[in-house]
Amino acid sequence: MSPLRNGLAGSDKPPTILIVDDAKLNRELLRMHLAKHGLRFLFAENGRQAIKVLAANPGVDLILLDLVMPEMDGFAFLQWRKSQGEAQAVPVIVNSSLDDFGSIARALTMDSYDYFTKPLNAFDLEVVLPLKIKNAVNSRRLMAETRRQNEVMRGELVMAARYQQFLLPRQISFKGARVAHLFQPCSDVGGDYFDFFETASGQVGLLVADVSGHGVAAAMTASIIKALLPGYLERMASPAEAFRALNSDLLRLTQEDAFVTAVAVLYDPQARQMRWSLAGHPPPLFIPAGQEPRPLAMDSVFLGAFENDSPMVSFEEQSLSVAPGDRLVLYTDGLTEAPGRKGGFYGLDHLRELLASHGQEPISQLRESLWEDLNRFVQGDFPDDVAFILVEF
Repeated sequence: MSPLRNGLAGSDKPPTILIVDDAKLNRELLRMHLAKHGLRFLFAENGRQAIKVLAANPGVDLILLDLVMPEMDGFAFLQWRKSQGEAQAVPVIVNSSLDDFGSIARALTMDSYDYFTKPLNAFDLEVVLPLKIKNAVNSRRLMAETRRQNEVMRGELVMAARYQQFLLPRQISFKGARVAHLFQPCSDVGGDYFDFFETASGQVGLLVADVSGHGVAAAMTASIIKALLPGYLERMASPAEAFRALNSDLLRLTQEDAFVTAVAVLYDPQARQMRWSLAGHPPPLFIPAGQEPRPLAMDSVFLGAFENDSPMVSFEEQSLSVAPGDRLVLYTDGLTEAPGRKGGFYGLDHLRELLASHGQEPISQLRESLWEDLNRFVQGDFPDDVAFILVEF
């Protein structure tokens, strides 16, 4: 194997070199000296012909370009190439008789990979140019493979996002409770999870969880929570016991650095009693009808970090009576920790002020008011997933 082919990325496929020079002798000289390296050659006599050859041969790996040519010279070709997507990715090595500093600098600033002046000496032809070609082709092929892998990943993320959207709850009205919600991932898929559902016994379950990290791994952990936690909450009829069961599963099924915060609520519309538990999660906001929002805080530890028999683990459960018109807000820290364009974070105090000032709005309109206010504050992309549920009893 030639020195050029040795160590070449994708070396099972011979590199294709386009030689662009108006002098047939120069084209043939380059072909003769480079043929021993197993290259495939294409030819053009000027920049205009080179454009046609590139259009007909999308697999070109490198261009050897003269600058002084009729019809369309090398500088004009380089200018054209700057605005062409795929052609711009093909590296260009200039081989020209122009040896002044201005011409060399101009060609290099137009994104040429390297510059050789004619005539090439024997060392350049036998050693330096083949090495430069190998490095440039390697760079070209590695970039192409990176783009291909990125396209595959984008496709997988789109499919994962569709699947995640499919898993989101659809029902928004239950006996004794109405729900409005929002989920906004910071990328194609997110690690925030929420759910609300009616149990077989007629209770309403409300769940919000936040998985550490973002992307596919976080979304997969959120899918595990989706598959397990609602069932635990219904069967055990205890938010704290549901968390203990889920904690064991997360330690068994997920990687060591996958931690989860969560809040779980069970509401009994007949008794008008609500029970809840926290696992390292921001406290829900309870809004008695006509009153100010107040946090439902308790000491807690996040899920997936310690075994249930560890002294660090203690999932408490509390309850309170609910009256008609009372409201509850569950959310992830992507809401309260959203950064403002002018500095600072959205914050719990800001959230409480907005809920109080818009307290007379129906919950569907309150959801829109909250989302609009959050966007005005951030004025840009969200660095974390945002999920929240608004419930009116």
